[in-house]
Amino acid sequence: MENLKLIQKKLEVVKKHKELLMLEEAKLIRMMYQRKAGVSKKLAVVKREKFMALAQEAKLLRILKQNGYPAV
Repeated sequence: MENLKLIQKKLEVVKKHKELLMLEEAKLIRMMYQRKAGVSKKLAVVKREKFMALAQEAKLLRILKQNGYPAV
């Protein structure tokens, strides 16, 4: 049971990280429209990190649901 609480806490951290990555992505997209230099590489990194966070969130949700723990 304690492991499930740790997994749920990790899920909260991953959700917060994902939210921050989305905000960073939006900022970089606005900077791209302004034709700032070097933004496309940063944007690619942020998008990759965001997709990794999405995959990790899905994995944690799947674990919690399989154990019958209310994840959301």
